[in-house]
Amino acid sequence: MKYKWMILAFILLVAAMLAACGGGYEVMSGPVGIIAEATPTPTPTPTPEPIVDEEEDEIEEGYEAEDEGYQGVEEDGPWAFANFADIRQPQHLAHYVPHGQIAVNHIEFMSDNLYGRSPFTYREKEAAAWIVEELLAMGHAWENIEVQEFTWEQVRTAPFTWGRDWYGITSERILGEREPRETQTSQNVILTVPGQTERKIIVGAHYDTLPYPGASDNASGAALLLESAQRMLNEDNYHTLVYVFFGAEEVGLLGAYFHIRTMPQEQRANIVMMVNADVLFEGPYMVYAAAQQTGGRLMQNDITQRVGEIARQIAEDHGVEIAEEPDIIFAGSDHLVYKQRGYTVVVLFGVDRPDGGDWNLRVLHTPQDCFHYINERWPGKIDTNMRYFSIFLEEILLTRFE
Repeated sequence: MKYKWMILAFILLVAAMLAACGGGYEVMSGPVGIIAEATPTPTPTPTPEPIVDEEEDEIEEGYEAEDEGYQGVEEDGPWAFANFADIRQPQHLAHYVPHGQIAVNHIEFMSDNLYGRSPFTYREKEAAAWIVEELLAMGHAWENIEVQEFTWEQVRTAPFTWGRDWYGITSERILGEREPRETQTSQNVILTVPGQTERKIIVGAHYDTLPYPGASDNASGAALLLESAQRMLNEDNYHTLVYVFFGAEEVGLLGAYFHIRTMPQEQRANIVMMVNADVLFEGPYMVYAAAQQTGGRLMQNDITQRVGEIARQIAEDHGVEIAEEPDIIFAGSDHLVYKQRGYTVVVLFGVDRPDGGDWNLRVLHTPQDCFHYINERWPGKIDTNMRYFSIFLEEILLTRFE
């Protein structure tokens, strides 16, 4: 009887934590930013033709021809500056605010108020508008912020859709109770922080999720980028920094695919590396991988070696290990799009390793991927991981890579 009561108490505790995470799909009391339009009733969409599995070089050849007509979003459309003119106060940042604290606050907000950020939905668009508002609030100039919209038709042949059609990527498993946008549109939010050189580091994280709070996957990565973008306002960075908040990652890395395919060749030539942050507190272990794919082989270079030195220095200075784990370079996240095109990539992950076995993800794609559940289940993990990933990222971005 004693154990039955203990089990019952545990079940009630879990239920209470899940209730704190929303327990459903509607939390917002009203629209935020530009999302003042009602969600329309979707119309049936013809199933696209089957996707042909093309070789990487054949895909690359098609990029330039396909993208010559891309002009960005309309200046007087829903993403116009006039819709963001009422700029709010940012989170307070001073020298005594510890690394990671601002990110933790963002994660809690996204988990509570912007959960269910499923690809191609109005909730995903609402999250993108909130990101733009945060960037403006912290002091970034409007001309350095771009919203890059893309439609399903423009990305449906992306390699990582695995042949799924529109109905496949807008199934109930992906969207939950939400409906897809009638325009079949998603978007990336891009911030450029000019440096002393046009050579640039792309810093990416997706902000969409499946129909759950998505605290670890991937409010953690988006929040890390937001804190970094705020801190970099006070730094003299050598490289130009391009922060990309990717949309529609969960259905095939589509935002990353569209970002690189629409980038002019001269800008691609200036990429130093791509840093990707995803699922940063699925467990207590903070890990990273850094590599460059050349001729089908993963190689180390001067950049990856320098990143390793930074990780070891953090361990020495703070007594906290961010371990190199080469296998996570193959994890299904946005960096794969850049890795396969030969760019140096760095991946940041937080994982678990029960009993010293294989790496394990504990709450990924479940209702338990909730700020309050994770904080109660593993106290201190969110704060610790976000603090040291924030320090790690900042050291990378302030390093001059030749």
